[in-house]
Amino acid sequence: MTSSAQKSSRKETLKHYSFIDGLRALAILPVVFFHFNMAHMTGGYVGVDIFFVLSGFLITGLIDRQLAAGNFSIVHFYERRCRRILPPLFVTCFASVIAAYFLFMPHDFLQFSRVLGGISFFGSNFILARWTGYFAHPDSSKPLLHTWSLAVEEQFYVIFPLLLVALGRIFKNRRAAVRAAVYILCAISFALSVALLHASPAKTFYLLHTRAWELLAGAILALHLKEIKLRRAMAEILSALGLAVVLLCVFLYNRNTPFPGLAALPPVLATVFLLWANIGHETLTKKIFESRPAVGIGLISYGLYLYHWPLLAFTHYYLDSAPPPAAAAALIAAAFALATVSYFYIERPIRAGGVFKRKTVFALSGLGLVTFGLIGLTGLHTKGLPQRFDATVLRYAAVNDYSGHVAVPEKCVATGWPDLQGVSLCKFGKDPAAKPDFLLWGDSHAGAIESAVRRDSGQYGVTGWAVVRSGCPSLIGAARADGFADYSCPDIARAVLRIIRENHIRTVLMVSRWDMYALGWEKGSDETTREPFISFTTAGGRRLLRKQAFSAAFMATVKKLHAMGVTVWVMRQVPAQLVYVSSALARAAYFGRDPARLERTYEAIRKRRHFIGAVFRAAAREYPLHFIDPADTFCPQHKMCLISADGQSLYTDNSHLSFFGAQWSRNMLDPFFKTLR
Repeated sequence: MTSSAQKSSRKETLKHYSFIDGLRALAILPVVFFHFNMAHMTGGYVGVDIFFVLSGFLITGLIDRQLAAGNFSIVHFYERRCRRILPPLFVTCFASVIAAYFLFMPHDFLQFSRVLGGISFFGSNFILARWTGYFAHPDSSKPLLHTWSLAVEEQFYVIFPLLLVALGRIFKNRRAAVRAAVYILCAISFALSVALLHASPAKTFYLLHTRAWELLAGAILALHLKEIKLRRAMAEILSALGLAVVLLCVFLYNRNTPFPGLAALPPVLATVFLLWANIGHETLTKKIFESRPAVGIGLISYGLYLYHWPLLAFTHYYLDSAPPPAAAAALIAAAFALATVSYFYIERPIRAGGVFKRKTVFALSGLGLVTFGLIGLTGLHTKGLPQRFDATVLRYAAVNDYSGHVAVPEKCVATGWPDLQGVSLCKFGKDPAAKPDFLLWGDSHAGAIESAVRRDSGQYGVTGWAVVRSGCPSLIGAARADGFADYSCPDIARAVLRIIRENHIRTVLMVSRWDMYALGWEKGSDETTREPFISFTTAGGRRLLRKQAFSAAFMATVKKLHAMGVTVWVMRQVPAQLVYVSSALARAAYFGRDPARLERTYEAIRKRRHFIGAVFRAAAREYPLHFIDPADTFCPQHKMCLISADGQSLYTDNSHLSFFGAQWSRNMLDPFFKTLR
């Protein structure tokens, strides 16, 4: 190659990587602003999908060139991954361990330790898929939540290079056959992402088998890049289209968009278009991505991704609320500063290879992973290091870890009603073997008071049964419309009706978190996940959503139960809080803050309940209904609403009663039980 040709080649390589760095900026900025709830980037999480495509494209291109040249080394490949990924990750983990040790309550430190231990074998996505789901603890208690995407990538790169080598040997380096195998794998992964999204939402979001297609989309482009050329005009169109689609997804998607599945296809294809159109062509879009600000942000994007989230999570945790705009802007600036320092003084020197030799890199990598694994095991073994706190703090923090069903296992039985889909039928009271005097039916809020119902059943000498399914309201025909449920709520409701009919049950106590299904999460609360609103299909086939669905479903339920001769009792919702109460109370005691500042006014509760109350009143005008209002107990004189008593938390999170809270407030059930004598 001549000297001029060499200079031209180097120039094109620089242009290529400058453009890729600009695309990284397009990926990281929406993620950051989404997490900080800024700039209306409600779908900013698609930035991770952009990263996946870029990663699949770059790494596959590198491996493919080295395999073609006969100089691919799996040891060298993993050395590069260690140099690229681990140093900033170790900094993040180390700083997070220090912050969690001084800030996190035992339960939160326990969950933190689970994820930290998962990072030690690049398996944090498995921990999060099993533990966090979409209705778990607030994001502020998960400072390492974002490491799931690193786990997906590293799992992919443990398998994919070896797979390419194996395919090359099996097919004797016939590129068409190797490509076909990659196509098939991509298609299978995409099909799984679509098919499993509704049945297993958390696993579909976090795990490799439903995310691999995004990396493989970039890989397919890399394997074909030399053979699929574009005209300049088409490159301009595809480039502009790709950028427009990404921006539309960033601004139009939100937490209620079923994702990944089909919704991930537009940003993935858009990223492929951006790569394909701009490599080899000087488009207008490419000039934007090659600008100095875009390239600069892209260069520090990895550190920015790692550092911004723990800064936000720990600040939110300390404040008991999301940081105000000024503080959020300061945190973003701090993340940029840390990422810049990290890039110039940690990432770039170590990647260049002059700091550590290969053996040292592997030794330090192994030592770091083992160290964080041991710290995680320590947190798990000690149950969150409770010895860090005094007795007052621990009384608030030591509430039962609500898991959606608190019934005593030995009192629950397998049912003969298959529509219950694995939900146990629990029997308790004077004679659990006898026909029931009443049925407790509801979602996790029914489960939260079940211990009080069980105790009162024994004291009043009556027999009760309970059907409790987290996320399913005690409403006939109410289906989860958010697309995220591994069970059918209408099927469970039909099974409940059969149980009532076949056992001649004459009294039903309905308990659910009513407002959530009609209104979604309350603004300002710690609940930041997908909103579990419902749908209801009328006899005429019309599908209703949210408020309309709730009104129709509640009226249909009351009407059906009344026709069956059932006396219907409805427990109004326990006053919902804006914070996870047990942890917030413990932090208030630890940091010397007044716990009373966490209490909400009855007026705020009343405003939130207004719509649901109107639905209840409308139904009560047509059918005889009986109500239990926890606010009468929790909000004395209808002023401030209590969240603690006798130095203990009445709640486990922001809306479920703790075991203590259920027992403390069980007198509110007396009117119900007195009618059963």
